[in-house]
Amino acid sequence: MAEKQHAQYIQWGDELRRIRSSAGLMQDQLANRVNVAASTISSLERATRKPKADLADALDAALSTGGTLRRLFEDLTNQRQVPDWFRNAVLLERQAIEIREYEPLFVPGLLQTAEYAYSMLLGRRNRHTRDELMQIARARAERLPALADKRPVMWFVVRETALATVVGSGRIMKDQLGHIAALIEEETIYLQVLRDAPITPGLTLPLRINTLNANQSVVYAEHALGGETFEKAEKVAEIMSLFGSLQASASSPEDSLAMIKKLEEEMDGNA
Repeated sequence: MAEKQHAQYIQWGDELRRIRSSAGLMQDQLANRVNVAASTISSLERATRKPKADLADALDAALSTGGTLRRLFEDLTNQRQVPDWFRNAVLLERQAIEIREYEPLFVPGLLQTAEYAYSMLLGRRNRHTRDELMQIARARAERLPALADKRPVMWFVVRETALATVVGSGRIMKDQLGHIAALIEEETIYLQVLRDAPITPGLTLPLRINTLNANQSVVYAEHALGGETFEKAEKVAEIMSLFGSLQASASSPEDSLAMIKKLEEEMDGNA
């Protein structure tokens, strides 16, 4: 009988295998370094055994990863409230040194308050209970704080419509706009507003470019059923070019902040 895989840790096992292979080590050689059986390394890589924090630390030390396996273990362990189809995107953003994102319809997920996220989720009439929706919304709101230690450079281009559309209530939207303005003023993020126009490069679906290091970027493109990642150089270059066009067509960061503050002032906080 085939051993059962722990789906939650398949990516962790794949990453362990990749790092071990890159280091030129066989499973038994790595096992000797961390004082476990070779079969333990094999089962971890196949995700038939769940990793533990102390073993992740030992493997990081043995492979000189700088903590990669421990961080990935924590990310996967803490992602129970993130939809399955989106987990890969969340893990990518936590490994990124730079994030570039375009959002035409809503406030980008990284910037959403829990109330805004909850209102969005509630409107979709899915099968979750209200308590479950609130848990998911809080998990979404915690994505940005989770990046605080790594402090990636974050550039956002957001269509004006996404910021002007009331989600939940006037008060919720006012708080959301104030939250974005504060993030800009703190220089946690850089954001440009793309004004609505008949001809614009903004007539496209949401996309994100995660730059993992100087030589690797991964594109995440959303669609109605989830999203897809693209790593091939020509695809990444195409999306990089599109994002450049979006930035060139958008208002400056300074003008964008002024627009957001104006929208915040005009929003009816009692509605």
